[in-house]
Formats: sequence, C-alpha cells, structure tokens
Amino acid sequence: MAPFFGFLLIKFTDMKKIFYVTLMAVMVMMTACQQTKEDYIKEFESFVEEVAEECEEYTEKQWEDVAKEFEALVKQAEKYEDLSTEEKLELAKVQAKYAGLQAKKGIHKVIDGVKDLFGGNKDKK
Repeated sequence: MAPFFGFLLIKFTDMKKIFYVTLMAVMVMMTACQQTKEDYIKEFESFVEEVAEECEEYTEKQWEDVAKEFEALVKQAEKYEDLSTEEKLELAKVQAKYAGLQAKKGIHKVIDGVKDLFGGNKDKK
C-alpha cells in the first residue's frame, strides 16, 4: 500500500508546482495588462500625432472612426484621478491639437463647398 500513497504524494506535489506556475503566469499577465498614466498619455499623444500626419487623406468614414477612438481616449482619462497639473496640461495640449485638426478639416469642407457653389472644384475627391 505504501507505493500507492507514494504515487499520490508525487502527483500532489506536481499539481502544486503546476498550480504555482499557473498562478505566477496569471499574475504576470495581469500586471503586464495594466496601463500606467504615463503610458496613457504617450498613447494619446501618439494617436493625435498619427492623425496629424495622415488626416489630409482621411475619408469621412475614417474621420468618424478617428472621432470614436478620440472619444474613447478622452473617456479613459477618467480612471486616472491622480493626474498632476503638468499631466493635465499635456492632455489639454493634445486635445487642443486634435481640435485644431478637426477645425482645419471643417474649414476645408467649407472651402470645398464654396468652390462647388461657384463651380470651381472640378477635381473633387
């Protein structure tokens, strides 16, 4: 009977090892998935920079998608209650830059509309 119980003890220790390894892996994954406020600010800045670089070529659908992503990023700021004054200022600058891009897009639409009105926009995209 001793060999039978010994077999159970060996398997039990193996199971404990597997449990601890799995637990450690889950903890590492959970830690890796958490975004710091610094990461969030960098992501927001990168997003607006990308929009600034590519916005001249955006279709209306792409602008709608960008606007949704922008709104999600703005909403995400709510979970960072401990933003410093400097971080809040940086986010305000990024949001202002995006607002400027949106305004520029709006001005282009108005200009295109005026050209259409007077028949001067023959090469409309």
